[in-house]
Amino acid sequence: MDPNMMIEKVLTDSDLSVNGWLILPKNKMENIEKNMGFPMPRNGVQVKILDNDKSYWVNLNKHKSTYHIGSGWKKIRDDRGLKTGDIIQLYWKSTKFLFSMCSSPKEEQACQKGESSSSNKTMGER
Repeated sequence: MDPNMMIEKVLTDSDLSVNGWLILPKNKMENIEKNMGFPMPRNGVQVKILDNDKSYWVNLNKHKSTYHIGSGWKKIRDDRGLKTGDIIQLYWKSTKFLFSMCSSPKEEQACQKGESSSSNKTMGER
């Protein structure tokens, strides 16, 4: 896995608010945008997030200098029961993100190593 294509994020209250976007780190997203092969369109781009046996279409957008996932994020948030402090990973591969979640220190170590385990519900390609 290319570490430049991996985003790891500790979820904040604003990421999980009713109208919240998932704010993504600018430096990582700039690498991913270069890898996309085209500049981010003004109205964003639809990308797929794969999470175990589910897939979600979300809108990836850049507003001023902030990258975020807007529409579609609430569905993932609600389906996963995500909470403030949960640690998630998004790995950009070709035209999609692969999602994994680590919520405890032990699971965080497994995610940092790129290991999969059923306890941390690591993503799988389908």
